[in-house]
Amino acid sequence: MEITCTSCEKKINIPEEKIPSGNSFSLRCPACKGKINVDLSPQDQDGDFKASGWQQAPDDDYDASEKPFDFLEEEGLTAMVCENDPAALKKIKEVLDIMEYSVTVPSSVRDALRKMKYHVYDLVLVNESFDGSSPSSNGILIYLERLNMSIRRNVFVGLITKQYATRDNMAAFLKSVNLTINEKDVRHIDKLLKNAINDNDLFFTVFKESMKKFGRI
Repeated sequence: MEITCTSCEKKINIPEEKIPSGNSFSLRCPACKGKINVDLSPQDQDGDFKASGWQQAPDDDYDASEKPFDFLEEEGLTAMVCENDPAALKKIKEVLDIMEYSVTVPSSVRDALRKMKYHVYDLVLVNESFDGSSPSSNGILIYLERLNMSIRRNVFVGLITKQYATRDNMAAFLKSVNLTINEKDVRHIDKLLKNAINDNDLFFTVFKESMKKFGRI
């Protein structure tokens, strides 16, 4: 299925086998990150499709088969977990599954950066030493820190660390993350994430309302 984002004109090719069953699905543009609802209901006897915000594209410059999430169920949440310890990874995935996140587990820093180039995750959990990284120069954290703030504020970032205490707000500020989780507290990650994400959502609800009031968004 070939479509083009009418906002930024990014051309996208989605393999037929990756299109979900049903009459519609949602996806994010890999370029402008906008979420688009695609209606697959046939418009006429020729089987043409309606795609809200999209149009048919004659060419493509994007291979969706290489990307972790090209479409989402309505309001679907996505997460990336960068953790090498099998036990910690298993615990985290179990918790995120209960929280109804679709999870990507990259094999390396390079793999993680490639995936984040094409998808804005709702949640990113990264161990400061993932893939042999130096805690002071983790490539994933550097990438997230340099994101445009309009994008970064929509990503909740949790840092799994040996050197900082859990919920160390000053360390979180210095590392440009939303939450610090000491490795010994991963076993409690369900409560930690739920509380921190709720607090973050509440803060940005107030923030966005204030921005709207002053005509900034």
